[in-house]
Amino acid sequence: MSEIVQIAGLGAEGDGTATTAAGAQIFIPQALPGETWRVEEGYAPEPVTLLPDRRRAPDPNDEPCGGCVARHMPLAMYEEWKRDFLVRALRQQKIAVEAEPLITVPEHSRRRATFNARRMKGKMRIGYHGRRSHDLVTAEDCPVLDRRIVALLPALAELAAIAGGKEEETRVAITLTDTGADVDVEGSERSLNAPARAKIGEIAASARLARVSIGGVPVIERQAPVLHFAGKAVTPPPGAFLQAVPEAERAMIDLVTAALGKAKQVGDLFCGLGTLTLPIAQKARVMALDDDRTAIAALNDALRKNQGLKPATTRARDLFQDPLSPMEMKDLDAVVLDPPRAGAKAQCERLAQSKVKRVVMVSCNPATLARDLHILINGGYRLDAITPIDQFLYSPHLEAVAVLSR
Repeated sequence: MSEIVQIAGLGAEGDGTATTAAGAQIFIPQALPGETWRVEEGYAPEPVTLLPDRRRAPDPNDEPCGGCVARHMPLAMYEEWKRDFLVRALRQQKIAVEAEPLITVPEHSRRRATFNARRMKGKMRIGYHGRRSHDLVTAEDCPVLDRRIVALLPALAELAAIAGGKEEETRVAITLTDTGADVDVEGSERSLNAPARAKIGEIAASARLARVSIGGVPVIERQAPVLHFAGKAVTPPPGAFLQAVPEAERAMIDLVTAALGKAKQVGDLFCGLGTLTLPIAQKARVMALDDDRTAIAALNDALRKNQGLKPATTRARDLFQDPLSPMEMKDLDAVVLDPPRAGAKAQCERLAQSKVKRVVMVSCNPATLARDLHILINGGYRLDAITPIDQFLYSPHLEAVAVLSR
């Protein structure tokens, strides 16, 4: 038996939430608060009344890849939904502070992606996994990807067909750098024969790729892939972590460097390639640490080759297992942390015991960020500002930059 339900809110995955007559909470993709939908067991929900200002009409094929779950929302509703990830996380930790307005990025600005390539009817096809499924969905119409990546999809499929060998499915990662696309295909470089290597060279030349790696091992390098952080060049190793959108990266750099003020000695923890290290080193001495040895090697190379930098030291260190102690941080005026989604709990516990005057945190997970901020606040820090950054358009993911002082 069918019934009409009122959409009351939005879930964490962007679905509209409603309560049935029997008291069950249900989630309806592409439904918005204020709308009514007809639901019936065994059938897909159907809209009855829709908001006039929604950006896209309901379409079962509108969000097939599982990434874009919010393209249909009116702009104001979307920004409130996105910012609310941070607001709710802070509230759960009883942190009372007003978040800054949401910083957004334009469509077609994502410069890196990882695709699934699958052999289907004798042909290698490339795309994303579907929402809550392993169906392969094309990426040609993706509203988020830089159009230069979309133009390279046929070349990426060709590379996957060669490098993947007899495997039915493989993965292909691509990053747009300032000197061309850097591609890394899952597989074994040792398994390539001479004709395969020659074919990869032909594809790279035709598509004007900077570098092609197989399983993290460079096979063809027409020119070194180069990135610039605040004007300083670095050559990333294959598959290196990089912020997804240049505009978001610049916003993070600006927020972090402004927050550091006149600090003369800075610790950059979870530094990676030096996204923040190189901008900071233009004004202050830096101690940079990360557990990724290839990233540290690339950063060291950049520190040697770039001019106009203050002295910087680097070290490979697992800050999850071996966080810096208060004694090791005694000469630092400020510490910057940019950890992965798991956050930096152990390191924040040590920071809470230190005398470091300023801490700046960059995070891609509001929940672990709020947990870590709670630790620092209990250790005597004050949260001065926190800024959400919508780097991952239309998805339930959010970046944020938090600034604390003693």
